Amino acid sequence: MMGVLLALACGPTLYAQNLIPRPYVFGGAEGMGGGYAPVAAVGGAGFRIDSSHFVFDASASYDNGHKVNDNDQPNPDGHDRGLVGGAYCRIPSGWSFGVGARWSELSTTNYYKSSWKPTFGGSWDYISDHQCRVERCVGSFSMQARVDYMLKGSDGQNGMQGPLFTLYFPSPAVKAHIFYRETLGVYRFYETVTDRSNISLTRQQMSDHSWDSFAEFTLMYRF
Repeated sequence: MMGVLLALACGPTLYAQNLIPRPYVFGGAEGMGGGYAPVAAVGGAGFRIDSSHFVFDASASYDNGHKVNDNDQPNPDGHDRGLVGGAYCRIPSGWSFGVGARWSELSTTNYYKSSWKPTFGGSWDYISDHQCRVERCVGSFSMQARVDYMLKGSDGQNGMQGPLFTLYFPSPAVKAHIFYRETLGVYRFYETVTDRSNISLTRQQMSDHSWDSFAEFTLMYRF
């Protein structure tokens, strides 16, 4: 529903042939913080719509990240699952602006937790051949830089939020099948809230803020 409403808001001049969703798969590695083992494998699948005025991206992912420093050891096994979606208006200058949502679930030997988080942000497409139209360029250098801010949403345990920086080579706006995608997340969070009935302890834990980051390096194949 969010994507349909935003597509209507972006204007009536969409090219119908570009509104057909195109599936993709991706895989690669993650550099992880937050008490995780430093490296994990990640993979997933999704679909995109890249039209002249509207962009929609939705995907599901899985990684084998596990906790090695979470004050609940031994905790040998773990994985993360995630769902990501976003809808953006693209304007003629190459900029896009929109909103989205993310859901993630951490499952370990000893516990699991999940949360959803709203996002907002934008992207910029650079295409060396300025005469190219969306989904028509072949052989020209292109890239896309995107920044989304992730709000804490339902994450009452850690309140994690912060910016996500994503680079694509080439830009998904051009006609191509293979893309390199790199994502860097920089997060601010507080100590895990363990007992909300204990008001003084909860205030103490929520006042103890830290910063962490993760980086994801993947290859994406769009069909």
